[in-house]
Amino acid sequence: MTAIDLTKAAALTKGNSDINRASAFDASSNLLMPTWPWLPALAIISIVLFANLSTRRYAWLADCAALLSAFTVSHAGFCLAQRMRWLSHALSRWIVLAIFMLAALIVALHMEKFLWPEMMASHAAGLMPAMIMVFLFVTVLPMAIEQEVRHKAQASLQAEASKHQFERQMLEAKLAALQGQIEPHFLFNTLANTRALIHQDSARAEQMLNHLIAYLRAAMPDLRLSTTTLGQELDRAEAYLQIFQIRLGERFQFSVAASAEARLCLIPPLAVMSLVENAIKHGIEPQPGDVRIDIIAHCEAGQLQITVKDNGRGFHGELGSGVGLLNVQERLLALFGEQAELSLQPQEEGGVSAMLILPVKIDNESKDNA
Repeated sequence: MTAIDLTKAAALTKGNSDINRASAFDASSNLLMPTWPWLPALAIISIVLFANLSTRRYAWLADCAALLSAFTVSHAGFCLAQRMRWLSHALSRWIVLAIFMLAALIVALHMEKFLWPEMMASHAAGLMPAMIMVFLFVTVLPMAIEQEVRHKAQASLQAEASKHQFERQMLEAKLAALQGQIEPHFLFNTLANTRALIHQDSARAEQMLNHLIAYLRAAMPDLRLSTTTLGQELDRAEAYLQIFQIRLGERFQFSVAASAEARLCLIPPLAVMSLVENAIKHGIEPQPGDVRIDIIAHCEAGQLQITVKDNGRGFHGELGSGVGLLNVQERLLALFGEQAELSLQPQEEGGVSAMLILPVKIDNESKDNA
C-alpha cells in the first residue's frame, strides 16, 4: 500500500477506536428507556392525604406507603442511571442504583416513623427494613438486570457493526491501492507497444494510437470502479487485442466468445485484461509463427468460468510472476475469499490456459436495460 493509503488506514483505525468508545452510549440511546415512576408517586400522595383526613390509623396503610416510597425512589434512581449520558459503563449504573436503593430504605423508614410513629413499635426489630429490601430486590432489581442484558447485547451488536464497517473501509482502501498498481502497469505496456511500432510503420502507429485513444476514452471511467460487467471487460479486451493485432499483423488472431448471461456478471475491473496481458507478454510475443488467443466465458452451477488460452511459448520460470497476476490473485482473495479461483495450466498442443472462476453476480441494471 502507498503512503496515502497507509495514512487513510491510520485515520480509519482512529475513527474505529472513537466509535468503540462511544458504542456503549450509542447502544443505550437505541434501547427502550424505562419510564419515570409517576403512578407510584401519585399513589403515595393519595395514601398520605387519606391518612391525614382519616380519623383511624391502619398498619397496612403505613406499610404500603413505606414500600411504595422505597419503590418510587429506587425506580427513579434506576431511570436516572439509564438516562444519564456519562454513565456509559454498567458498574457506574449499578453504583447509582445501589445508592438510590439505600436512600429508598432510609426514606421509607422515615416516612413511616414520621407519619405513624406508633406503628413502628408494632414491628419486630429489623422486620420493616428487611421487608423493604426484599420488596426492592423482587421489583426493581429484575428490571435493572434485564436492562443491563439489553445494554450488553446492543453494545455487542454495535461493536460488531463498527468492526465490519472498519474492515470494509480497509478492504476498499487496499483494493484501491492494488487497482492503482495495475492501471499504470497496463497503460505502460500499451504505450510501449505503440512506441515500438512508430519506428516500423508510422501510418500503422497512428492508427494504433487512434485505437488507443478510443479505448482509453471508453475504459478510463470504469477503471476506478470496484466492479464492472464481464461484457464491458471483454469489449475492452477485444479493443486491446485489436491494437496488438496491428503490431503483429496477420500472424496473430483472436476470438472472444461469451454467453449473454456471462456478459452480465460482475467482476473486478482489469481481471480479464491482466490474463490477456500475461498471455501476450509471456506466450504470444516471444513465440514465432502463427499465434492466437481465445477468450471463452460461460456460467455453470452458480459459477462464472472465464478461460483465456493461447498457443504461445508455454510455461517458463517467469510466468505468473508479474504485478498484474499477483494483484488479480490478491483482489480475488479480498473480494471473494475461497469462492474465487485463478489457475494456470499448460495445454497439450502448447501454450497456457488461464481459468478464472468467480461466483455469479448479475448486474441487474444492465439486465433490465438489455
